[in-house]
Amino acid sequence: MKKRGLSFILALCMAFTLAACGSGNSGSSTPSSSGDKGQTPDSGSAGGGYPKYEWTAANVLAEDSVYGIALHQFADLINKKSDGAITVKVFDAGTLGTEKECMEGLQMGTVDFEVASSATCSNFTASQTIYDLPYLFPNSIVARQVLQGETCQEILGELSDVSIKGLTYFENGIYAIISKAPIEDLSDMRGKKIRAIESNLQTDTYAALGATGVAIAWGDCYTSLQTGVCDGISSTTIPNMYSAKFYEVGKYITKTNHGYSPCLFAMSQTLWDSLDEDTQALIMECANEARDYQYRYIDAMLNTLQDEMEDGGVTFYDIDTAAWGAACAPIYEKYVGTGTGQINPDLVSAIQSEVAAIS
Repeated sequence: MKKRGLSFILALCMAFTLAACGSGNSGSSTPSSSGDKGQTPDSGSAGGGYPKYEWTAANVLAEDSVYGIALHQFADLINKKSDGAITVKVFDAGTLGTEKECMEGLQMGTVDFEVASSATCSNFTASQTIYDLPYLFPNSIVARQVLQGETCQEILGELSDVSIKGLTYFENGIYAIISKAPIEDLSDMRGKKIRAIESNLQTDTYAALGATGVAIAWGDCYTSLQTGVCDGISSTTIPNMYSAKFYEVGKYITKTNHGYSPCLFAMSQTLWDSLDEDTQALIMECANEARDYQYRYIDAMLNTLQDEMEDGGVTFYDIDTAAWGAACAPIYEKYVGTGTGQINPDLVSAIQSEVAAIS
């Protein structure tokens, strides 16, 4: 079943548009700085007038991850639409460093493009922390629309203040919990130890839901669930659970939808500012097409992966998110406000208004 399901996903990807991994894998070649890979002397002779460029793109996850799918698609699109004038070399699996290091590379001009989590970006602009709030979005469909709205685009644009050009939001996904015992309603969270990322806001969220949030590194999650260090794994998505094979040690997945995790596609502001308007427009066109491609890919993958895991003995639960969301009210009281380190309440209200208008 797994082989058939994965073949189905690959076939869907081919059917959507260009193959997602045709722009090269991370390899041994060392990228030069942005200043060394600009326009070549014969810049006007190829690509319908586009100058020739060779750019680097950083991805800390695997090539076939949701990050990699979007980034390789962008690389393929811009190469095709420029008639080969523009090449983007994607370096997967953290080849160029951690997310934070690569963000700093964007600032310095040593990295040209990167996909990074909103949590990493919050180290550069505090407003990105807003995406850690529980139940800010009811589901992925609404989140995708609001992210293209005025408020979230303004948040994305704030990266320019720190020499990073935010292009668009790709998607990491919506949170669920995988556990060794069923979690069918809020009462089942009492006394549970649930894995969280290293974030006070997220550990407090699990406390509000009746559990104890335990910060566990991603590489330790499988063993921690297997040995009982924690009772469930969360602060992650179903595709990530599948790729890490958590279903081998946890047989229950609860679709809590308690967090939506966007990831940001960004580039060097210095590089952006050096480009002509046509090339800038091409970058935006390809970024948005890659985003939409990734959304379709994720939707198809979720359906397939649930079927596969159910065939393997995993039970999925849908829950009353209204009750869970109400339980998280203290998180907003603590973290949203005008004090130092708090999330701007005007931004929260604006996003909630946009969510309500769509819902």
